[in-house]
Amino acid sequence: MRGSLIAVLALFAGNLTLAGASPVPDTDALLFAAISAPVRISYAGIVEVVRIGNHTSEASVYRIEHRAPDLTRRNYSAPSALSGDAVISKGDVSFSVDARRHRIVETRNAALDDRIALDDNYALLRQNYRIASRGDEVFDGRRTVGLMLINKYNRHPTMLVRIDRATKIVLDKQEFAPDGSLVGEVRFEEVSYTQAIPPTEFALPKQYQLVQGPTFGEPPQNPDVVVRNAGFAARAPKTLPEGFAPVEGNLVELKGIRTVHVLYSDGIRTVSLFENATASKLDMSGLQPEWTTVGARQAQYAEDGAMALLGWSDGALHYALVGELDLTELRQIAASIAP
Repeated sequence: MRGSLIAVLALFAGNLTLAGASPVPDTDALLFAAISAPVRISYAGIVEVVRIGNHTSEASVYRIEHRAPDLTRRNYSAPSALSGDAVISKGDVSFSVDARRHRIVETRNAALDDRIALDDNYALLRQNYRIASRGDEVFDGRRTVGLMLINKYNRHPTMLVRIDRATKIVLDKQEFAPDGSLVGEVRFEEVSYTQAIPPTEFALPKQYQLVQGPTFGEPPQNPDVVVRNAGFAARAPKTLPEGFAPVEGNLVELKGIRTVHVLYSDGIRTVSLFENATASKLDMSGLQPEWTTVGARQAQYAEDGAMALLGWSDGALHYALVGELDLTELRQIAASIAP
């Protein structure tokens, strides 16, 4: 389940204004340009990723080559367990190259090209976040503009991106918890822009075994439709945190169990609701779970950095909420899912 918790990185950073810098472009236009820039711009560089949890932290380093609009290769150099491995993406298909086992795992997700969902998320972001310019700054030798996104309801800085002025590519992203602590960063080093990346760079290794991985053949559906077609009496929450709305839903098989998955978002933060009619054990590996309550029922809660998980059962259905919310917010959602 933890593998499906990918949430949007948020960013916050300091300000180094350049003397005589030109005026900052319209923040709305700049942010939207940054979302669409990889469709137009080819680039290469080194990417460093850090995830900071309460109990464990993770880091990885990879070289990235991206040929617009939709070819990307990531060659991992750290950690040592991933050294030599690669991920090659072609549109909505990804190939994970396992160098030690000499195999390639193919996964497909038609939702990756779901522009409607992307536009909906952007509309939510603009509805719920204020964009504050942090001025010009030099990052990795490039002139960038820093944009910080501030939640309109709790006034917490949630996202800052350093955007390359010339290309609109995001060169640095940092995620902060509500208390202001850093919980993650993705940053470019040695970035270069070129159209001369040959197609051979995205070729799959020969004589490797091709293994079919998870396939999500249908784009995400309307959450109400997913709940109605669950095949069991699935329920939707009546209460969501301020600014959150249902974005998309899917019927998925988790360990052979038919499960409703609905994603809620405020444009940056996300929370996923999983529910099914068959008892299944939550994956709490690497976490330190504790007991709490949802109404009169016992529930398990765990957190790791900005991410949190709440799992419980009402006797008929089994639920898990996973996302970038605190225990109070998760319990409010859970309590509103009444039989």
